[in-house]
Amino acid sequence: MSKHHPLFKEHIEKATRFQLRKPTPNKSNWNKFYKLSSNENLMGPSPLALKAAREAIEGVHEYDFYDDFQFQDVLEEYYKGELKSGQFITANSGVEVLEIICRGLVSPGDECIISSPTFSPYKNIIELEGGVVKDIRLKEPDYSWDIDGIINAITDKTALVFVTNPNNPTGTYASKAEIDRLIDALPEKVILVYDEVYYHFVDADDFPYAIDYVKAGKPVIGLHTFSKIYGLAGLRVGYGFTTPEIGEYLNKIFRPFRIDTVSTVSAYAALKDVEHVKKSQEMVWAGKRWLYKKFEEAGIKYWPTQGNFVLFESPIPSLDLTMKMLDEGVMIRPGENFGAAGKIRLTVGNQEANERFWEVFKAIAL
Repeated sequence: MSKHHPLFKEHIEKATRFQLRKPTPNKSNWNKFYKLSSNENLMGPSPLALKAAREAIEGVHEYDFYDDFQFQDVLEEYYKGELKSGQFITANSGVEVLEIICRGLVSPGDECIISSPTFSPYKNIIELEGGVVKDIRLKEPDYSWDIDGIINAITDKTALVFVTNPNNPTGTYASKAEIDRLIDALPEKVILVYDEVYYHFVDADDFPYAIDYVKAGKPVIGLHTFSKIYGLAGLRVGYGFTTPEIGEYLNKIFRPFRIDTVSTVSAYAALKDVEHVKKSQEMVWAGKRWLYKKFEEAGIKYWPTQGNFVLFESPIPSLDLTMKMLDEGVMIRPGENFGAAGKIRLTVGNQEANERFWEVFKAIAL
């Protein structure tokens, strides 16, 4: 048998396999475990979503939701008709929305621009379609966006520009003036993939929202998820939204029963739970203020965040800190996974989790 099967696609063979550096604890003697590594909602899922899931579980012996027409109608109602059915791309997670976007819009040899440190699966998803990644890194030390660098990197081979706003893992954001300037500079054929999955946690006055650009007919695809504010990370539901033209095209990439019954009805219910969203926002906003104060008192450099996480500089090697804290039942994420070596991304939890993080962190690193 040959080393490489003749049916293997060259661009897939060359692609960077996505791998998350996941530390394994050396012991398991915790009274309680605190997962502060994946930006989940420590308040848990929406109670309305849980109720819907319990009711739906009885019917999982049957297929349901062959297509997403009902889901699209639910989203149209949620957006009060400002976005119409057909403008949404629903999928089994925000990551799958990204896969659909790249499958539909990236051909071998096309260039896609990202800005590290950022969401690490972008690179893998682009390369699996034969795309070429051009990385215009955020500007250090403040991790601000290099808008001029992105604009100057666009060529006649550019297909997509990816902007994560607020950015993961830095928590920094591009202002409306910056995104306006970027969109105005895009050639007609280039589309902006605007990943704003953390938008619920934003409190900046000059933050630009994807819906405003889509309503104005700009070549933008917004990306949302039910994994963060709604607390449904394990159910894997996400959606994109865009102009009618782009939406009609991307919705041709279809497979039946893409989103399972329990996830679908849970998402419907979560959209209605305004109170859960509000409580989750207040928990994060209060938690990040508390953490800021602790970091400042200890002289730890951190980056103010518009997400539900905080990036900070590790006083000891970041992988060592990650493992030592994990041994004490606190899981955090080393920045090496995102291209931010020596940094730690910490999910903002409830007060109990935040205090436990600080107790362990102080004992290990200060």
